[in-house]
Amino acid sequence: MQDYAKKIYSILGPGGILARSILGYEHREQQIVMALEVFKALESDDRLVIEAPTGTGKTLAYLIAAALCRKRVAISTGTKNLQEQLFYKDVPFVKKVIFRGLKTALLKGRGNFVCHSQFRRFLRQPHLLVSNNNNFAEEILNWYRATRKTGQGDRAELENLPDDNNIWPEICSNTETCLGKRCPDKDECFVNKMRARALESDLMIVNHHLLASDLAIRESGFGEVIPRYEALIIDEAHGLEDAATQHFGFHMSFFKLARFIRDTRSELKESKVDEEKFQKALNAVEERGRGLFGLFSEIGPLGERIESVDPETIETRNLICENLDRLAAMVRNLSHVSEELRTVARRAHEMSFELRTILSDEPTGDYACWAERRDRNVMLHASPVDIGPMVRSRLYEKVPAVVFTSATLSSGGNFDYFKSRLGLDDEFPASEFILDSPFDYARQTMLYIPKSIPEPNSPGFTDAMATNVTEILKRTSGRAFVLFTSYRNMEAVHRKVDGSVPFPLLIQGSKPKTYLLREFRENPGSVLFATASFWEGVDVQGEALSCVIIDRLPFASPNDPIVSARLAKLRKQNNEPFYSFQVPMAVIALKQGLGRLIRTRSDRGVLCILDSRILTKPYGRIFLRSLYSSPLYRDPRDIETFFSQKDDSTEAVAEEQ
Repeated sequence: MQDYAKKIYSILGPGGILARSILGYEHREQQIVMALEVFKALESDDRLVIEAPTGTGKTLAYLIAAALCRKRVAISTGTKNLQEQLFYKDVPFVKKVIFRGLKTALLKGRGNFVCHSQFRRFLRQPHLLVSNNNNFAEEILNWYRATRKTGQGDRAELENLPDDNNIWPEICSNTETCLGKRCPDKDECFVNKMRARALESDLMIVNHHLLASDLAIRESGFGEVIPRYEALIIDEAHGLEDAATQHFGFHMSFFKLARFIRDTRSELKESKVDEEKFQKALNAVEERGRGLFGLFSEIGPLGERIESVDPETIETRNLICENLDRLAAMVRNLSHVSEELRTVARRAHEMSFELRTILSDEPTGDYACWAERRDRNVMLHASPVDIGPMVRSRLYEKVPAVVFTSATLSSGGNFDYFKSRLGLDDEFPASEFILDSPFDYARQTMLYIPKSIPEPNSPGFTDAMATNVTEILKRTSGRAFVLFTSYRNMEAVHRKVDGSVPFPLLIQGSKPKTYLLREFRENPGSVLFATASFWEGVDVQGEALSCVIIDRLPFASPNDPIVSARLAKLRKQNNEPFYSFQVPMAVIALKQGLGRLIRTRSDRGVLCILDSRILTKPYGRIFLRSLYSSPLYRDPRDIETFFSQKDDSTEAVAEEQ
């Protein structure tokens, strides 16, 4: 271990490889400590939870540790964008400067790849070509011919294909129709080819949704994408629970049922099976399915928890499930069953199980069952209330070396909340480490909370917030993110502020996220009004972003179906949910939002929280304790004073960079 410590120091220390390779490189002791801790965890098959505040240089730290540990390591990032940044920017730098022989692979979800079997099925159904008639049909056909010869079957090769193109879902690989090892195209399968490339690598770069999806279906033998790995590093680990909740649950819609019926009829015809004896069951599934989802027609877009199921719904569910089970049995009893028809039987059985779970006669409390409306479609869900047991059995029991890292994992100076959500306990313990921030928050920032503002649920809060936002923006010369916990507040305050300040005002939803960020960076004094998707993963350095305003402490709505179910389960276990669940979750969200402000040692900025509860409620101390050492001010004139001060040390840092 001592030799590796010297090696890490020779890379990251003063006068080391990075110092000689990067102009203006700054040695950070926290980065060295992190690299050492991650290496120790990987080498000794330990679990580690390590909080690395913004500016630590955690990406290079864990990449260097992973490259040194001599194991096949999977690295999971929060989003596809971060995954691609890691693979196309950070990894090439490490390979060029430090580890020239390092082999790496980028892994994507199977939905990014065309499936040969699905493509043939699509071509066999001319009515789909008609209903999907658009300018991209011929382009996709030509691309498919070319990618079979020289490409990777990756949708990214179709640079002009819109996200909402309706042909792609018909031809891409998916777990529902995947034949697995029994597929006649397995040797030519683009997903298998990607896995083969990954098998030759030292580091595999994935994302949380791919990781969670892979864990969810790994034991089934269908859809496994990530090859076996000996160690796992989870970056932006605060987002893993949400990804796992989505992929460890069940999701049902009439569209899913209708697609199953269409595929079944197509496969029966292709296998030259007499379709007539299947028609009664198929028609019953279609008719009753339409009726079932019609019972939820009043559901709104925010979702509604299903806590009890009425007799009419139970009867309709039973008829659908009985016919799905009948279809599965009829297919299996055929004298000759193709692999495609075996998949039809499997899908029927799975959908029957999922419907019985979502619309259970007697809910167990293990799943949050809920309905929501997406555009004109109703979706029914069963989301796990506690993912801990699933993570323990599917990950910890199989991969002992797991590192969790993020800038925001702790609440109130400990990891109790994070560990409880991810199933880390006495049976599966983890080492813990909270690194100091490399930034001088006492000098680089100020925390501003207005002297007088009503509480967020008060009638006059929106007007008071608009007044305060206007006053703050005038004193910061714009240059701000105004972050909201709801679209309604965002739109109301934007309307009131618009026209009262001489700065470009941008609002989420008016343009794609990348365009809004580009405009924000390029137009001096810009102000961006935004919600959840801008609270994390957004990097704006320098004076362009000098203020972050947050409308209220970001408590998750207790009306959210999943949050509601988790609160209920904690109460049932005699756990007090407010301080053990709601407050820590909100603290981590707040730290994410405020983390947009200070990205380098030369940044300076104002953190504005327009929620008086942080000072008046007992739990406010927990939030304040998590905001490092930003000095608190209540007079808006102090904002002007802060920006007018000449800070020689800040200017010196800027010159060094």
